[in-house]
Amino acid sequence: MPPSSIQPPRLTIETAMGTDKGVVREHNEDAVGGDPSKGLLILADGMGGANAGEVASELAIDMLVSQLAGELQTTDSTLGNEDLLEVLQSVNQAIFEISQQVPEYRGMGTTLVVGLFRDHFLSYAHVGDSRLYRMREGVLERLTTDHTLIQEIVNAGEFASLEEAVLAGVPPNVLTRAFGVEPEVAVDLAETEIQVGDIYLFCSDGLTGMVTDQAMQSILEDPSRDLMGMVDELIHQACSLGGLDNISVILVVVVESEHS
Repeated sequence: MPPSSIQPPRLTIETAMGTDKGVVREHNEDAVGGDPSKGLLILADGMGGANAGEVASELAIDMLVSQLAGELQTTDSTLGNEDLLEVLQSVNQAIFEISQQVPEYRGMGTTLVVGLFRDHFLSYAHVGDSRLYRMREGVLERLTTDHTLIQEIVNAGEFASLEEAVLAGVPPNVLTRAFGVEPEVAVDLAETEIQVGDIYLFCSDGLTGMVTDQAMQSILEDPSRDLMGMVDELIHQACSLGGLDNISVILVVVVESEHS
């Protein structure tokens, strides 16, 4: 008899998201969104004078969802990483052009983390210092590297860690790259295999600047909380520790599809 072919189970995702202006800021320039039914999640942390940061983050999400919607009509989408990069560059240029046409929006931009879950893989892209983490089998791992001055200094070996650089007086929030600020942007894009039970955390620096990785992991490991409860607790922890910035969180858990 020929060997039987065992098909791996189809995977799907469950999601929860939230955003809060924090304790200190008057306005929320973060935004979260996407199309979870098609595996698309997006988090953006806007910057710029007046309400330009809010405009940039909302534009980034709305335009990306709009441009990617047609590509993601089926679960077997042929959208590749090069196609995703092309859409990101197109939206980046559109936001830049709007900033040039409207004086009060000049200089606006946003960080960006985009995740596209498809069957057994996650493609993810990012610009700036918003982050993507993965919790797998009790280990919380950061998948993205911040595009910041302090990260570049640490990468160059001048300090052993970000914490050491901060203690030495290096400002932690100086971006070296942002979405929508220039006609073209260098986007970091990668792909990873996903597994049942994985938890993916998308977050702005309003969370990571307040809450340690260890504290975040303890919340993600708490069996008494559902996914939305974890989102709420992460935001609550950031606010209780000072809430100096806007705080945004998207959580994704990978589960086996009922239709596999």
